[in-house]
Amino acid sequence: MPLTNTALKTSSLRGDHLRSASAGSRLSPDLTGTGHRILFLDLENAAHNGVHRELEEMGHKTAWIGMASEERAGLAFQPDLIVMNPDASIGNRHAFIALLDKEQFSGTLTLLRPSVHFPDAIALAEQSGIGHVDWLDTPYSAQDIVDRLAHIVRQPHDGDIGDRHFLSWLIQQGRLLPNLTHEFHEKRSLHDDSIAGYETLTRLRNRPSLNPEHIFAPSTILSLEVAATSLAVEAAARLLAALAADGKPVPIAVNCSAAVLAHPDFLAAMPILLRRHHVAPGMLGIELTEISYSGLDGRLLENMRELGTMGVPISLDDFGKGATNFDRISDLPVSEVKIDRKIFQKCRKGEFPPSLLKEIIDYCRSRSIGTVIEGIETADDLVLAKSLGADCGQGFYWGKPVPIESIVPHHGA
Repeated sequence: MPLTNTALKTSSLRGDHLRSASAGSRLSPDLTGTGHRILFLDLENAAHNGVHRELEEMGHKTAWIGMASEERAGLAFQPDLIVMNPDASIGNRHAFIALLDKEQFSGTLTLLRPSVHFPDAIALAEQSGIGHVDWLDTPYSAQDIVDRLAHIVRQPHDGDIGDRHFLSWLIQQGRLLPNLTHEFHEKRSLHDDSIAGYETLTRLRNRPSLNPEHIFAPSTILSLEVAATSLAVEAAARLLAALAADGKPVPIAVNCSAAVLAHPDFLAAMPILLRRHHVAPGMLGIELTEISYSGLDGRLLENMRELGTMGVPISLDDFGKGATNFDRISDLPVSEVKIDRKIFQKCRKGEFPPSLLKEIIDYCRSRSIGTVIEGIETADDLVLAKSLGADCGQGFYWGKPVPIESIVPHHGA
């Protein structure tokens, strides 16, 4: 039921935020115990980004859009709650409200105030068929949003489908690359616990918790994936420069699919990027994601060797996740093997023999190939990883991936 003028006026006199109370008959508590999907249409702002992260940590899914060309993507996200700043949607005269009406959006639309264009937006929303409309005073906190969610029904939807459609609309509107950002996950030496390097992880700025594997799914246009991987190389190079300026340089790695690594445009771009950022040999590496097909593409092997001559080491990522075996290690010109976290977890649970994992590590050492165990999350995990003899470890035991500013606080200052 749209908010009535009477309810609006009465609530304003009381000083309420109108947290869904005026149309309570339309809503019922969410008894599922699972998170909601929340879309924010707003101007980008550090405080709001912090609210989004807090909501994600509470188990909710958030997405953010900031311009008209992303509105279809926002609706494809399948939100239960939309929090909209009228000043951010005035560019196309609040067309998003008309879109929600046309698509018969049955969730809740919350308008932020005070804002210059709040009166026009609330008037349009009242005239629409949107399931429920209310408002929220700014500044707001994650708890303010959570209080509201207690009265909003979580609609049945397939989250993976919503995420794929969200990505699809961003791609169609040319908004994927501008929304990419990067975080870095440290890799630790299992010998002295020092930071041995960082892995560059591509994130979607307006959908921060989205699995990177969704961003680089097989359905992603290859030219886009090449461009996105090149952006990750640039981000890694910036961190390298910042660490070098601090006098504590360590190698940085970038994830790369076999399809991208075999692509001539990526190979052509690498020496240009390395020269532009003055990257020293051995300091920027490529983590090749698990090769799932049985045969090795000739161009892939050729490009791997070419990168080696440029001083770019190659790691084989997610070892054990697919069909990789000992022979594959010897066939590839790699300097490091990263053992997939699921294999390590199975070892920890007794579902995979530690002796076999140790055999893999010993096999790599006999060929001067470094090893990294992924998925170390507890002190017991660390003890087990060290007992297996791997060189390095990676996992939430040492912390989650962070932006460059958390590693080099003065970056960009």
